Amino acid sequence: MTEMFNDEEIDFGFNNASQRSFADVYQLHVETIYRICYTMVGNKGDAEDMCQSVFIKLLEKQRSFANVNHEHAWLITTAKNQCIDLHRSRLRRKVIQFDIDLLGWEGLDQFEYQDLEEQLKKLPPLNRLIIYLHYYEGYKLAEIAKLLQVNLNTIKTRMRRAKKVLSTELGGINDER
Repeated sequence: MTEMFNDEEIDFGFNNASQRSFADVYQLHVETIYRICYTMVGNKGDAEDMCQSVFIKLLEKQRSFANVNHEHAWLITTAKNQCIDLHRSRLRRKVIQFDIDLLGWEGLDQFEYQDLEEQLKKLPPLNRLIIYLHYYEGYKLAEIAKLLQVNLNTIKTRMRRAKKVLSTELGGINDER
């Protein structure tokens, strides 16, 4: 049987900050974690499951973080790993449905959106995640490298290749974006 907790029973302590309830932590991060999961797995149901499993893992571990940024980084890394595990467990690669609006590329007509969406689906999952974190979440490439625990030069190369593929395949519609 599932045990229910109320906000007062579950506190996550910070070394340099006041304690917060699990509900506060959840509200602060759930939207970002869901979007990352959705970006990686490609459908709402799996994204919700992955997001839920990330927060369950946080609840089970009852982790203590140095600050909110460390907490955020742990949640993103855990979400990424959960999604990778899902991909591995299914022994197949899924096409990621990427919400073009998340990239902030307004001004594209319907056909350009369709072309962009098709090209994004063709990118490797890590490249899609890098594009999402950079353009939607606003992370710098160095921050993405640290967050994903990937060499900065690898992140730069993947970003450059992804942008080159998009630019080539789309005839330059995203050059100035």
